[in-house]
Amino acid sequence: MRSENMLIASLPPEEQNRIRPYLERVDLAIGEALIESDQPIRWVWFPTNAVTSTLQLLEDGESVEAGLMGLEGMIGIQLWLRVPSTPSKTVVQVPGSSLRMHADNFIRQVVNVPESPLNTLIARYIHGFLMLTSQAAACNRMHEVDERLCRWLRMVYNRVPERTEIPLRQEFLAQMLGVRRATVSTAASILQKAGYIEYSRGHLKILNPEGLAQSACECYKVMESQFDRIFSEPWRPK
Repeated sequence: MRSENMLIASLPPEEQNRIRPYLERVDLAIGEALIESDQPIRWVWFPTNAVTSTLQLLEDGESVEAGLMGLEGMIGIQLWLRVPSTPSKTVVQVPGSSLRMHADNFIRQVVNVPESPLNTLIARYIHGFLMLTSQAAACNRMHEVDERLCRWLRMVYNRVPERTEIPLRQEFLAQMLGVRRATVSTAASILQKAGYIEYSRGHLKILNPEGLAQSACECYKVMESQFDRIFSEPWRPK
């Protein structure tokens, strides 16, 4: 497992050298908004050991996760699609580090350079991400909360396997799964009794990632397999 952004790491050395001057490494704080709803997208982000969520916002102020991103992808795919803003919001759920590129440089150095190998990788990533979002909609409708929680936690673990303990509030997790806080509490209790996790006062520790994978709904394999096809080498722990 590599603690670096796989889109950038998979580029030929000459392409990495070409875009490196436009990349800046930054730290991301938990809950930090990287993209605000209906606001201009000013940066694109290539996480290295952080995990972010794209949230669909509802009129009553509630939200539900539509997509999850980490070292396998990027935040700001709308710019690659030549859309300067989006009604969704992207926030940091697991703090860590990321590379970022200013939107103007991304358009000039990537979007407007058709021969750039990064364009091909981003196109393949976007296909995987769109498959993830559509599968998430079906998952939220059809599968039990404990299965979905296993799937979600294992996907987070895949992106930061060196950090088995993460800060995680029940309110935030309820938003991710689109359920009430009491429902999350019950599901977390089931996983804790099974020995998969340890949860206390806003801190969650993953004890058995393999158990999470085995108990996750079928969507786990469908979602992650989309990203496996992008890279020539493994990007996540088996």
